[in-house]
Amino acid sequence: MAAHNHLLPISLLSLLFFFFLTSPPALACDPGDRAVLLKIKAGFLNPGKFTSWNESTNCCTWYGVKCNPHDDGGRVTSLDYRNYGAASDSLSGRLPDELGDLPFLSDLLLANHTNVYGILPLTLTRLTRLSFLYLPLNSLSGALPSFLTQIRSLTFINLSYNKFSGLIPPEFSNFPALETLALQLAGNMLSGNIPTELLAANWATLDLSYNKLTGDPTALFAANKATTYMDLSFNKLEFDMTGIDFPVKLITLTLENNMIKGSIPAQINHLSDLLIFNVSSNQLCGIIPAGPVMDRFDNTHFFPNKCLCRSKVSCL
Repeated sequence: MAAHNHLLPISLLSLLFFFFLTSPPALACDPGDRAVLLKIKAGFLNPGKFTSWNESTNCCTWYGVKCNPHDDGGRVTSLDYRNYGAASDSLSGRLPDELGDLPFLSDLLLANHTNVYGILPLTLTRLTRLSFLYLPLNSLSGALPSFLTQIRSLTFINLSYNKFSGLIPPEFSNFPALETLALQLAGNMLSGNIPTELLAANWATLDLSYNKLTGDPTALFAANKATTYMDLSFNKLEFDMTGIDFPVKLITLTLENNMIKGSIPAQINHLSDLLIFNVSSNQLCGIIPAGPVMDRFDNTHFFPNKCLCRSKVSCL
């Protein structure tokens, strides 16, 4: 038994030695991409974990940087600097134009930096491979730029909880990956009606909550749409819910704090996947349709409203 125990660490060491001999070396970073990353670092006043970005080291090993491990010769494909709450990790400064100079970038994540400000740079249109644009919880401002639709590869956009203002551009319905597109613009200062073109689009995820949007968004609701997540809460939307056909795949539907009238249609009990629902603080009336879906939600999801009730008796 003692001899057997002695052999175990030797076997493990042999395996580790074989692993290191056969593992490929770390992919060398493209020199041009390294130079761009160093310019991005220099553009921020307090680079936080960017201090690990040292020009004498391989940029594919830097914090928040990923390179393509296959055919692109160490080209940067992902830049991820999300701040999880540490003050020392928070960046300050204008969103740098040089972000558009990483031609192989597919994922850009820069979140929770309240001192990162400015408009979205036009140079982002150079990122012809960009798929995932994640910029919430910063202090970006100005109008939402319609030029984002020039990035034909985009499938996910999250610009929520910034300081964008004005109208939503109608061009925002013109993303080629529309059927899988997730658009999150919550927590800004957007106003006016939701553009007709955007209402007609087939969103998978749509979050426009906590803005100042007005008008009638009923064109968003159709049984054949593929929407699974919709949040229009805390706006000034005004429409009659009575005759609406909801997308049958809805999992989340939150509409609280608007000016919605009419009654809740019985069709809502056909939404078997619906797990999150709220229509509180509106102007709805009538009996809440009893059924397997609506019975999942207690009164906090419905009240206050003008004259909603659970049964004919409670409506008296």
